Amino acid sequence: MLDTISDTLTLKELQSVLRIGKNTALNLVHDDIITGHWVAGKWLFLKEDVLEYIQNH
Repeated sequence: MLDTISDTLTLKELQSVLRIGKNTALNLVHDDIITGHWVAGKWLFLKEDVLEYIQNH
């Protein structure tokens, strides 16, 4: 499913993969449901964290 995606995802890519909106994606981060990293003024997500979230939810 995520074979063609790089090892890090932007917020927009996360939204696309999970088929959720921006606010929902940010809520997942702020509620510590998925780990996000604030780097150089933007959110980045590790592919392995996204896969873990998908497997557990």
